[in-house]
Amino acid sequence: YVPPQVRKAQETLDDKKREELGRLKKMVNGLINRLSEPNLSSISGQMEELYMANSRKDMNETLTDILMNACVTAVAMPARLIMEHVLLVSVLHHNVGIEVGAHFLEAVVKKFDELCKSDAEGKECENLLALIAHLYNFHVVHSLLIFDILKKLVSTFTEKEIELILFLLKNVGFSLRKDDALALKELITEAQRKANTAEKKLQDQTRVRFMLETMLALRNNDMRKIPGYDPEPVEKLRKLQRTLV
Repeated sequence: YVPPQVRKAQETLDDKKREELGRLKKMVNGLINRLSEPNLSSISGQMEELYMANSRKDMNETLTDILMNACVTAVAMPARLIMEHVLLVSVLHHNVGIEVGAHFLEAVVKKFDELCKSDAEGKECENLLALIAHLYNFHVVHSLLIFDILKKLVSTFTEKEIELILFLLKNVGFSLRKDDALALKELITEAQRKANTAEKKLQDQTRVRFMLETMLALRNNDMRKIPGYDPEPVEKLRKLQRTLV
């Protein structure tokens, strides 16, 4: 039994909390909407101030929700936009505390796992994978996680997974090679084995061949063989990251 006056006090408290969270959401949303490379420094500064002024839990939840809504849509998001959003997470992760990156990563990976199992037709999986790839590019997560995801995709090996493997390798393949060439080599061997056994099943053989060619180009460190590969945007933002962290 909760006495009426205690109940009333509790309800007033809840209303107040809801109001506070609403205000916080508005502020964070305003900052995220204005986010771009030139003002990243000032926006990450303002975010750090919000972290100092509010509870970490509220900030982490608010930031994660807003970023997920901004980046995980049914259409493919511009790579640049995803990079800038992840760079903000990375700066806060290094300057405020590692729970910022951890909270965001957990939400992204759970959502990715859930959508991979479903038959979602949209580009949500690619967008989530891009977030994970750039969390790795900007040193929030270790290559172990990326290899785990790749192994999981190789073990399923349907058309959808092949697309995702290609997408991930194009974004972080050469960094993975630098970090752990042996693990990449093992992954390529496993993918070749899978491709040989899955040959009858898969309609689109050209995609499989293209994936294997991409993997071999990575193994031989041959960037020219990967169409549309451009490390420059990530490098540019990494430089910016070094000045902000």
